[in-house]
Amino acid sequence: MSWEAFRLTSRSPTELLHTLGPHGVDHLIRQALDVLWREYPEDRRTFENVRRRAQEVFDRNMKTWASIKKPSPQAFFENLLPYAADGFMRQAMVLCWMMMPRTGGRDVGDVRKIITRIYQRNIDAWKSDNDLFTKSRKPSKAPAARKKPSPKSAKKSARKRK
Repeated sequence: MSWEAFRLTSRSPTELLHTLGPHGVDHLIRQALDVLWREYPEDRRTFENVRRRAQEVFDRNMKTWASIKKPSPQAFFENLLPYAADGFMRQAMVLCWMMMPRTGGRDVGDVRKIITRIYQRNIDAWKSDNDLFTKSRKPSKAPAARKKPSPKSAKKSARKRK
């Protein structure tokens, strides 16, 4: 465990939320997607290829977390492949775990549900952004120019308001 991760594990969920913000988990998932895009071979880099790779990384890390019987820092990082995207994905999971309230019990299954929701939200937004920049759009019609009211119609509407 890095010194920074160790430093953060000593904080309460409220302190983590205050320090890293509610977007902390989302940010780590976005970093995983970003590194997957940048590290994919240029000659084969397409949205679909990188999206498939992102799904492989997500599935691989979810499978590892599903096998955790007793949550511990060592268990959280077991079987972590030496790729940056895997590291970001696993860090997102650990941060999610650490930000969950300690009272009432934390459950690895809850982390998996939350991470799945945040991951899917990012994939959907990523696809939408890709479509926005790659699909041809129909030219939009310019809004009709607003006509200035004639002096007569201005007087009529003034009378109606009285």
